[in-house]
Amino acid sequence: MPAQSNVERTLGIILGKLEALDDRLERADKSRENLHQRLDALVIRTTHLEADLFAVKNQTSTMKLVTDDVSTLRLKAEGAGSVGRFLIRTGIAIVTFAGWLFGIYTYVTGRPPP
Repeated sequence: MPAQSNVERTLGIILGKLEALDDRLERADKSRENLHQRLDALVIRTTHLEADLFAVKNQTSTMKLVTDDVSTLRLKAEGAGSVGRFLIRTGIAIVTFAGWLFGIYTYVTGRPPP
């Protein structure tokens, strides 16, 4: 009988180790699953960032066109001398005044101008 109890004891030890190994494998599976979920979320975030960057590039390129036009206008005004500078300043003043008028009208009436 002592040999049989020794075999049962050994089998119990082996079964315990197998159960521990199974638990570790289950935890590793859950860990990998979490890792894949985080990686998927990171890919989605990166995709959104790429789309936003593309939109910013497009906006910047349109702003560059306006900036180049304004720079050209300023150079032409400087080339025209004091009359050109006066015309540029007068144009800026008129646009500013119109903006103030629209703002006041909207504030007083509660709606934008027609």
